[in-house]
Amino acid sequence: MLRMTDDIKLKSAAKLIVLAGLMLLVVLYFTQVLGIAAEIYGVVYPLLLGAGIAYVINILVAAYEKVYFPKSGSKRVADSRRGMCILLSILTIMGILAFFIGVVIPQFGRSIQILSAGFPAMYNNLVAWANQNADKLPILQEKLQEINMDGAALIKKVIQVVSGWAGGTAALMGTVFGRLFNWVLAGIFAIYLLFGLEDLKRQFGKVLRKYVGEEKRARFHEVVGTANETFSSYIIGQCKEAVILGLLCTAGMLIFRFPYATVIGPVIGLTALIPMVGAYIGASIGFLLIVMVQPFTALLFLVFVVVLQQIEGNIIYPKVVGKSIGLPGIWVFAAITIGGGLMGIIGVMLGVPVAATAYKLLSRHINERG
Repeated sequence: MLRMTDDIKLKSAAKLIVLAGLMLLVVLYFTQVLGIAAEIYGVVYPLLLGAGIAYVINILVAAYEKVYFPKSGSKRVADSRRGMCILLSILTIMGILAFFIGVVIPQFGRSIQILSAGFPAMYNNLVAWANQNADKLPILQEKLQEINMDGAALIKKVIQVVSGWAGGTAALMGTVFGRLFNWVLAGIFAIYLLFGLEDLKRQFGKVLRKYVGEEKRARFHEVVGTANETFSSYIIGQCKEAVILGLLCTAGMLIFRFPYATVIGPVIGLTALIPMVGAYIGASIGFLLIVMVQPFTALLFLVFVVVLQQIEGNIIYPKVVGKSIGLPGIWVFAAITIGGGLMGIIGVMLGVPVAATAYKLLSRHINERG
């Protein structure tokens, strides 16, 4: 018994020494390790993207499986259930994408065109007003002299900056084709994952049972189950909120006869996919569109959006989605900020469900200990 205890202590000490050695190597060669990690990430990125696509599609597959003759005892129905539900889910996704490509994205593009056409005149009027009152604000006069360009020149400057970020036309085309290739690979991998999901689960379960203890397996299943519940609820909730908010905004703007209703409504619905701040980004675009033609109406539009957000957020969203995310508002804001800082728009989208999963697991662990 004493010998067994000594062996356990030796193994624990050896693990600590190896871990400390690895951490020391990472610290000493941090730049090299970071470069290797970036290369590995670039190689496996299509697979990770495919896994994410498969996960989203599988949410629809699970929903279709519940209504695809669930009580039928026919072997033919049982054998075809998975394939048919995957096909229906892919067709649903393609229909949604067709709607976005055919309706929402053109409306978003139209809003950009309207802004580009009307912005120079609005900007020049604003500069003229500022010049008339610049003597009251010396700092404003100094800034205007530094800018020294009209609205059209400012737009050209913005386009030049964006082109510089893109690295030129050739680099931009290369980036587009590279992204397209990654998406094609990811789509193929996602289909393979969907059809082989049950086999993968069974094989992974065998590996866990062989090499992982029962207590650690239980903890692993708890973490995966909580993450799956949180991510699926979050994805479904954000999509429902975006659709509802877009429809309500379009209908309300038509009722109150706001201009550009069919342009601004879909844009707000699209930006609402970004948690917490997305709808306000869309509202800002709408405000800029309206203020160029009807300044007072633009103020009324802002009041309308704020009221609509309160109704949707406090009444409709809890009824439709519920509080399944379970993350307080302050941590939602923190998750969006940190996620956006680390990974951009992808971090913004994933920050909330990752933080919500960690919050649920930590709360559960603390309550168990308490």
